[in-house]
Amino acid sequence: MMAVEEIHTYCPMCVAQCGVVAVVEDGRFTKVRPDSAHLNGGICVKGSAAPEMVYSPDRLLSPMKRTRPKGEPDPGWVPISWEEALDTVVSRLSQIRERYGAEAVIFGRATPSGSASSDFQEWLLRLANAFGSPNVMSTVHICTWNVLFGSKHTFGTPTPPPDYENARCILLWGANPLATFPTSAQRITRARARGTKLIVIDPRQHRLAREADCWLRVRPGSDCALALGMIHVLLEEKLYDESFVREWTNGPFLVREDTQRLLTAQDLSESGAPDSFVVWASGRDAPVVYDPETGYAEKGVKPELVGTFACRLASGAQVSCRPAFALLADIAARYAPEQSEDVTWVPADTVRRAARLFATERPSCYFTWAGLEMHSNAMQTNRAVSCVYALTGQFDEPGSNVLTAMTPSRPIIGQELLPKGKADLRLGLANHPLGPPSDPGSVQAAGVYDAILTGRPYAVKGMVLFGSDPLLGHGDAVRGKQALEALDFYVHMDLWTNPSASFADVLLPASSAWESEALKTTFGGKGGTKDAAGWAQMRKAVVPPVGDTRPDLAVIFDLACRLGLGEHFFGGDMEAAWSHQLEPSGLTLQQLRAHPIGMKAAVATHHRKYASIDAKSGRPRGFPTPSRKVELYASRFVGAGYDPLPTHSEPAESPISAPELTQDYPLVLTSFRLLQFVDEQHRNIPRLRNAVREPFVEIHPDTAAGLSVLDGEWVNVETVGGKIRLKARYNSALHPKVVCAVAGWWQSCRELGLPAYDPLASKGANINLIIPNTHIDPISASVPHRSRMCRVSKEG
Repeated sequence: MMAVEEIHTYCPMCVAQCGVVAVVEDGRFTKVRPDSAHLNGGICVKGSAAPEMVYSPDRLLSPMKRTRPKGEPDPGWVPISWEEALDTVVSRLSQIRERYGAEAVIFGRATPSGSASSDFQEWLLRLANAFGSPNVMSTVHICTWNVLFGSKHTFGTPTPPPDYENARCILLWGANPLATFPTSAQRITRARARGTKLIVIDPRQHRLAREADCWLRVRPGSDCALALGMIHVLLEEKLYDESFVREWTNGPFLVREDTQRLLTAQDLSESGAPDSFVVWASGRDAPVVYDPETGYAEKGVKPELVGTFACRLASGAQVSCRPAFALLADIAARYAPEQSEDVTWVPADTVRRAARLFATERPSCYFTWAGLEMHSNAMQTNRAVSCVYALTGQFDEPGSNVLTAMTPSRPIIGQELLPKGKADLRLGLANHPLGPPSDPGSVQAAGVYDAILTGRPYAVKGMVLFGSDPLLGHGDAVRGKQALEALDFYVHMDLWTNPSASFADVLLPASSAWESEALKTTFGGKGGTKDAAGWAQMRKAVVPPVGDTRPDLAVIFDLACRLGLGEHFFGGDMEAAWSHQLEPSGLTLQQLRAHPIGMKAAVATHHRKYASIDAKSGRPRGFPTPSRKVELYASRFVGAGYDPLPTHSEPAESPISAPELTQDYPLVLTSFRLLQFVDEQHRNIPRLRNAVREPFVEIHPDTAAGLSVLDGEWVNVETVGGKIRLKARYNSALHPKVVCAVAGWWQSCRELGLPAYDPLASKGANINLIIPNTHIDPISASVPHRSRMCRVSKEG
């Protein structure tokens, strides 16, 4: 009789973290299904294919070392023991640190949006910090930094997750949860059944866009202009929350017309504070100082939002000033829908309808993702979209975007372990002081490549990657290849080899998440419910590790101890480490193991927390920004030389900024994600590859006809950076000047007899081969993966 075990667990293969039931039959993992009893229950086709991933013949099953030079096509992998592998890693990393400094070693991880790196990413940061390196490479600047971290320049916090359950209107901007976030897609579907309105802004008409009340087919790279147009509608039609703008934003703060800087109390009086600001008081016809810690210098102040005011400076000179709100209105007016539709390619009446819907069908919430991140103006776009939301006055209200109460836990990244002065050496920080390098774990591949190949700003000699594939996931793949070849030492841990790992000196075989135990303290974040945010779960290993694989986290702890850092890793005791992390929650590992479906911590979500009274000061808490208010005017931007008010700048390659380029490259190339794959992974899995067998580019039939290209015909897609080969697929919903492809093609699928594609050759299908790391966002270093000019031509 077959022994069947059903295990309550969760799928950690993307940010959705779906609660699932794993089925084990006679010791073999065979099925995954949604767990209806889990607060975050759900599943997608990738999760359903997990057993195929666990038992894939492509799995890396033992440690390997290179025996041939990196320039040769065959690395000459030979199996070695874990002891030899880890001794080699520790010896080589120690040598590099001693000779060049710890910063010469780059640590890195795969994205938690498409892997189980959430199991270990914080501990990897801790390892890097304890080792002494400030450099942890990730893809955060590509797909998520602006919304998660860049929004702190407006709200002081990451963009709060949407409360789909209580919303009357949902705005999805550059995001398709059906392909990337199945549990959110379920919540949106339920909301729609209740009558919730849906606005979708996306160049591509995915299913949610097709079903939306309002779809805006925006030109890739023009989203900031569209957001400014929506701001204009809110202001012109009086759809903004005036009382919120006066009380809770820095819109009333006066800006000097001579310097475009905020007027400060010190400007008015030598004894005034440099970090106190000034408004013009309505009815008093005089400036009044606002101190972020104590509030206005006088009671009953109603600040003006528009007008020009003459202020006497401490020097005796007079300066004209205007409220930041009025300056924002001026900028937005230049992008009124009727004036900007030639820029955005969205009809003016559609823009107005969307703005009205979002402002009047309250509460409304919004969600953005990769579609807004992969452009050269991503940070200012985030600023503009954040301002659209802020002007509606709904921050942290039920049914809008809510800062949900999460399970209390100890921070474990160990920032305090990084030696003094090392953070200042983080690659990219000098060029992007307010961008990803200002946060731990946010080094961009382009800066790493430069340091390896040029030795500037210092030599980089070693790399330690847990998952990831820079040659497929980042731009400028050819330069990436040169950099990986030039490294003195590179160790890569993964489930299977990939194009980047082929340049490693040592390969370490990773157990899949289904073969590993892990602690998850929250299911909140980007799109979980308020209850899910306070939910914790101990994930049991479904089956033992396959072959001679080990969990990533176990290897991180082992390496820490071998490097002499065991005191920071609980002597290698992961059980003690998890208990330490979990302790503030009031839950224990024993309790979680006794309740495999998870448990809720004793936390509750309260709303409008910025208005709650701080017991110590007796004043409202406000926002964690320099002004304690939502910053329509980003006060930190001025010192770094950035526009403090959201401003649209065209991509360097666009029909507007470079019309001469359109003669050779008349189309805009953008990309999207498929449900079946996550970036460069899973095309080797038969169940997934069978649904999408070949790489393709979507093109409007009329555009294709003009090029004599047939549906299903192989074509060349070419940018100034190079050329690749894809199959044409007609999509009549696309704008005729836009083509749309999917990144990540390289794997073969041996069971289906489907080929691999050389990621470094023009006959391959790697989009990032033709995306250079140039014309990047000056603030966030975002690479314009989704807004490059291109041409399409018949093959041959």
